[in-house]
Amino acid sequence: MIDPALYDQARERISASGFTPEIQTKITLLLCTAKNGNLMFHSGVQWMQNLNVVQQFILSQYSRELEAVTLLSRTTQWSKDPALALEGSRIVAPLMLAWGQIMMPPGPMMNPQAAYRGISLGHAQLARIRLLPVIPENADPLNPFVVALQRIEQENGRMLQTQIRLLKNIGTEIPIEEREALVEQDQELVDGVFSEFLAWLAAL
Repeated sequence: MIDPALYDQARERISASGFTPEIQTKITLLLCTAKNGNLMFHSGVQWMQNLNVVQQFILSQYSRELEAVTLLSRTTQWSKDPALALEGSRIVAPLMLAWGQIMMPPGPMMNPQAAYRGISLGHAQLARIRLLPVIPENADPLNPFVVALQRIEQENGRMLQTQIRLLKNIGTEIPIEEREALVEQDQELVDGVFSEFLAWLAAL
């Protein structure tokens, strides 16, 4: 579980400093890592055979993730501090490793467990990575970055519902107990990464 106090500390930090290039860079590094992983997964798994209606769900998720990454790239004011990129890479490394394992040959197209794990990890990211709670009340509602975060959060809610349908509808012979264990494992992974990220966001 994510400690609610971490949200409060991050929100207070942003309230005091505003959405500085450093804050924006931290947030975008996390979101782009998560969304690029899911984007890479959906770009490959959409070509699996016999997906039927599930293929439309996958294409929809792919398009929405691509739109979110593009939006962040357009609106982020980047910091020039290379230390942020290094620390950000360290924090998101568990996510990068997990997506790398999913895409490892033969990949999700040929490996049913990798395909289900990709959907499970994407679900965990959409369910557990929430940035709306860190936006303070005094934030400028017309700030392009704030507008982008709010829009992405709204889309994430819609994507989460689609991801739940994917978990239920994708064809797999993986036993239900194993599937439930994968979902729980991925939620714990994302909780750990996001908790450390929130602490980093709150740091001076």
